[in-house]
Amino acid sequence: MGVCWRKRGGLGVAAAITVRGSSIAPLPRSGDCVKVSKKSTSNRAARRLLQAVMQAVLGLVIVVAGTVAFSGAAAASDAIPGGKLFAGGYFTQAGGTGATSIAAWNGVDWSALSGPNGEGADETVDAMTMYNGKLIAAGSFMEAGGVVVSGIASWNGTTWEPLVGSSGAIGVVVRPLGFVASLAVYNGDLYVGGSFPRAGGVTVNNIARWNGSDWFALPGPSGVGTEYGGSVSAPVWDLTVVDGLLVVAGLFTSAGGVAANSVAAWNGSTWSSVGQPIEGATVLAVENYNGALVASRAYSENNFSVNDVAVRFNGQWSVLGGQPGGRLNGDVRDFTVYNGLLVAGGQFTHVGGVVVNNVAVWNGSTWSALSGPAGVGTDGGVFAVTPHAGFLVVGGFFNNAGGQPAGKIARWNGSAWSALPGGGVNDNVFSLLST
Repeated sequence: MGVCWRKRGGLGVAAAITVRGSSIAPLPRSGDCVKVSKKSTSNRAARRLLQAVMQAVLGLVIVVAGTVAFSGAAAASDAIPGGKLFAGGYFTQAGGTGATSIAAWNGVDWSALSGPNGEGADETVDAMTMYNGKLIAAGSFMEAGGVVVSGIASWNGTTWEPLVGSSGAIGVVVRPLGFVASLAVYNGDLYVGGSFPRAGGVTVNNIARWNGSDWFALPGPSGVGTEYGGSVSAPVWDLTVVDGLLVVAGLFTSAGGVAANSVAAWNGSTWSSVGQPIEGATVLAVENYNGALVASRAYSENNFSVNDVAVRFNGQWSVLGGQPGGRLNGDVRDFTVYNGLLVAGGQFTHVGGVVVNNVAVWNGSTWSALSGPAGVGTDGGVFAVTPHAGFLVVGGFFNNAGGQPAGKIARWNGSAWSALPGGGVNDNVFSLLST
């Protein structure tokens, strides 16, 4: 009764495996089985579980000597250049095609990302981006395409490859409870945020930089990465770029030793606070909206749970829609900008007094719903939102959007909802990427 583990394949051949840790701290009771990742931490109990466990467990490092060789090729439809929509999450089928946790949609049908040793990822895919012409996928998986990659991998259109540091250590530490939650490209480098102590064998504490050939920490005057009250159990949930700075968001009290209330900025060499005023707030998502930083916050006020979306403009923070009119009754998990509107997806039914059902849009002055002829929003949580080919595409754990059947993924054309041609997926979608 606590954390339920399932074996998901093997670890492959490793030169050395080192485990460091201590006894597990008492955990919140939240059912028979708990799975912790960025998108599946759907309530504060689950986040408290994550914090308690990560304080006790530092993780596992896998070192692989030598390189991994590949041969063969995937189907031509899997090649990367533009026009594709990638969906990541925890599923086994996309449009009726076998696809494990990640799939590509070409506007007509779905395909798996298959290499010579297998396809997909053996656990959750929580984040994706493009870097140096390759798809980067990250999450809580150990293997991609049958190759040991440890939390993050690159796909070149035909094969999956690990990101191996100069020490020979691959990826980031995702066992037993680590994960990657967000990816961003900044100043030519790939930045990786989540909950992990090391990347490529380097101590990084929840955020790391990959320059295409090696891993690096983000140091500050008195530490590296993020901490929460001195503990490195301080997850980074999201990354974005605003005003030439990499903005890092999560649940932490300092970054590189610089005091910061769950939001900090990195300029390529130093950390700074952005003045987010609420102590103890969890910031699950951040976005650049018309040059301003927008953040989703979850916190406690007078023993009541509060969720809102705040904007930082000219150094000052305010709530979109004001207080209490801008408050939501659940978490915002992802943002995007679509046709000049700020789109928020998450697990909420109302913004202020407006019924929105897990998707809401901000037009610069008010919040509103995305309503179809037969309904409003979705009938389950929305964990990812992105523009694609003129549509707004949303993914999550829902079966209907605007009253229309839609298997965990749907699109909005500006006036109505519809399913994607080719069908949906059979379980959670946690990340979307349009190329």
